[in-house]
Parts: sequence; C-alpha cells; structure tokens
Amino acid sequence: MFDNKGALGILCSGMLLVCIGTATGELENTGKTNDPGKPIPKHPFNDNVTVTVTDTHLIVESDGIPNHETGKFPNRDNPNRILKQHYRFYIPLKPRIAEQPRKTPFGPIGVAINGIPFYNQYNAEGQDAVQVEKFDSCCGHPDPNGRYHYHKYPVCLKSPFHDEPGKHSPPIGYAFDGFAIYGPNGEGGKPPTDLDECNGHSDKERGYHYHVTAKFPYILGAYRGVVEEKNLTRPGRSPSDRPPRKPPLESKD
Repeated sequence: MFDNKGALGILCSGMLLVCIGTATGELENTGKTNDPGKPIPKHPFNDNVTVTVTDTHLIVESDGIPNHETGKFPNRDNPNRILKQHYRFYIPLKPRIAEQPRKTPFGPIGVAINGIPFYNQYNAEGQDAVQVEKFDSCCGHPDPNGRYHYHKYPVCLKSPFHDEPGKHSPPIGYAFDGFAIYGPNGEGGKPPTDLDECNGHSDKERGYHYHVTAKFPYILGAYRGVVEEKNLTRPGRSPSDRPPRKPPLESKD
C-alpha cells in the first residue's frame, strides 16, 4: 500500500470499484484549496486491477469485468453482451483546477476502484440515462462495445462500495482529471449541500473532490480539473473513440 496525494461516483434507486500498486516516498501537496487534496489513507483500488505508479500518473489497467454479480446480458432491454476489455487509464497524481469546467464526453469519464468505467449522465440519444435506461441490480449495463459501466452509484448486495453510517464516504474512483470521486456522504455521514455544477467541492482534509448524488448529474456534472487527454484519445484502451461494434444476438441454444 502507499499514500498518494491528489484528490483521487450515484445512488441506485433500488439498491461501485484496482491491483495494489507500490511506490516509495510521498507526493507533493501544496495545501491550497484549488490544488489536490490531502493524502488518501491507503491505496483505494481493488485487487482485480493493476496499477503502475509513475512520477506523474497512476496507470490503471483493467479487463472491464466487474468483481460483483451482474444481470444477464443480452436481455429484452439490452442487446449487448459484457465483453473483456483492455483498459489503460492515466490518472494524474497532481490534478489541477481548470480555468473553466469542461463537459464530459460519451464513453468513459473516469474509473471506479474495481476497474469499471464511469459514464456521464446521458445515453447515446442525449437523454437522462438514469431515467430511461435499464440497469442490473448493481446499477450497471454494457454498451454496444461490450463495455460494462455505471451511470450512477450502485449499492448492490455484494458491492465493493460501502458507506459507514455517520462518516464521510470513502473514495470510489477517479475522474480523468485526477480528482477523487467519493460516495454520497460528506462530513457527518450526510450528503453535502454545497456541491458545485461539477458535483464537487473542497474540504480541509481532502481538497477538491467529487461526490456521487441521488439526483442529476449523478456522478460528474463536468470536469472541474484539467483532463488527461490520453484517456480520451487511445482507441481500444480508453475508449470514447473506438467505433461501435454490432451488438451480438443472444443464442437460442
């Protein structure tokens, strides 16, 4: 385990996520409100994901297969199958506040601590995905490329995400600007009331960070920090640019 700095997110209406990396030394922290937050107590990723630490990034690699039970896909509401992926995401260790917020793209916008990508609040038609799409009991589903993902914070029976009553939620992943995405609760175990348009805020312990919310935009309203472009431009790796694959048909056997 290692301490990393840099601020490392949607409540399921019915009911979230890499390998332990190693590093030595501490990362710089300026302590300013607009800079990365305080050190995370321990590496947050689950052991089904590989993390490589460089001087500037966490390189997160995942096969995109959830470490929890999923619904059966394809199904009547979703013709897509969950397929193994080859994700490689680059998470800045020293995230920076951008001059202005940046809209999130379609496809992955961050990665959960179990290697599953977060998507934004919209479906392919630009509608509120949480309101019109069908999800399994862990609030995820696959897209036409077979990429299982979350549009909101899932809390299913065997979820890797847990909130202790009365306490601040732990980090559940990273946005591609490097800032942490936390569960729904702030100080005192209650949802924050001062989130900005990006679904984030700052506190003395964590610096700037995002929180998932029960209402729109659920995870991120926009990126508040400077986005690592490698995550948006590597076809087949970090994926918004990969051409769609024709959904496989469910076998009748």
